[in-house]
Amino acid sequence: MEVRAVERALIIMEALNENVQGLSELSRSVALSKATLLRILGTLIKYEYVTYNKETQKYDLGMKLLKMGMTISDRFDLKKVAEPFLTYIWNASGETVYLNVRNGNERLSIDCLNGKRSVRVVAHTGQSTPLHVAASGMAILAFLDREEIEVYLRNVRFFKFAPGTIDSIDALRAELEKTRERGYAVSFEGRMADAKGVSAPIREVTGRVIASISMTVPTSRTDEEFESYIKLATEAAANISTKLGYSSAENLDQGAIAADCT
Repeated sequence: MEVRAVERALIIMEALNENVQGLSELSRSVALSKATLLRILGTLIKYEYVTYNKETQKYDLGMKLLKMGMTISDRFDLKKVAEPFLTYIWNASGETVYLNVRNGNERLSIDCLNGKRSVRVVAHTGQSTPLHVAASGMAILAFLDREEIEVYLRNVRFFKFAPGTIDSIDALRAELEKTRERGYAVSFEGRMADAKGVSAPIREVTGRVIASISMTVPTSRTDEEFESYIKLATEAAANISTKLGYSSAENLDQGAIAADCT
């Protein structure tokens, strides 16, 4: 029954995608009784997928769909812009690199290149974890508006993914502050044992952080190697941000990566 209701809701939205319609016209278009149609429309209006104009007495698609469409468009544009920079740092390091976006209270990997070295960390596109669990999400969470961070902190649930997973509010607040101060996130066995990572925030034209670029490596990598990965990740994030229209003093001179990715 629930699946049937979802199918009907989708059919209604597809009909409204063709043109704005009144109740009678829409009833004929989707072959549903007015009573059934009104029940489904009521739910769609409640969640902003459909709007109703009282003056014209017609239904139209809602702003929620526009926002979702813009999100999808942004993600595709982001992947296209970020791809050469991911490839560059992958070739330069031989390590696993990936691109993440926020998906509610989680970070979602939308692109990934696994390391070339014999001992490596393996990741997958489509992986998701709570924002606080490791560097990839922390680089997004730390740079949200303070109000958004507080909402996250009020609702966060702590689970131990690996030995280094943050498991208290105090520890999380401290790590968020450190991340903001240095401008990038690091984690040690946050999401998986025997792995450490660095992740840098990616900003769009207004300065809002919309994504992060991450490198995850075995804990056996030396401090010197890891420092070089921090440099690669932060420079790549800065250059992707510039390509997306963001400008700041830190982004004006990012050297080799920008030159090799144009």
